Amino acid sequence: MAATFATLTAVGRSGKFYSVDCAVPDAAGGIVSFNPAGLAVAAANSYWRTPEDVLITDFAILTGATAVGGVITSSGAVVNGAALRYNIQLNTLATRPKLAIPIKAGELLGITNF
Repeated sequence: MAATFATLTAVGRSGKFYSVDCAVPDAAGGIVSFNPAGLAVAAANSYWRTPEDVLITDFAILTGATAVGGVITSSGAVVNGAALRYNIQLNTLATRPKLAIPIKAGELLGITNF
């Protein structure tokens, strides 16, 4: 399979919603690319700098990848309890779990496949 795409949704402390496009590589250990201003591609940034304190509320992936899931990192450190299983985050699932993952302002949000 090839890389796939996803959308990360977060809400800021101010109440503003952020929709960040993600390119998800199709390999364990791959680094997800982010673009908050358009379509993410493999050459996009490997992190998203959060503009304010945010709460990640959704991660909707287009199709299952060979990678099983991803772990969310904040400025390079693993966020405990923030592992995503891609098979239950498919954008076609009405029962996709809601997320509540806090990330502080100015952090470098990243996702590494496992």
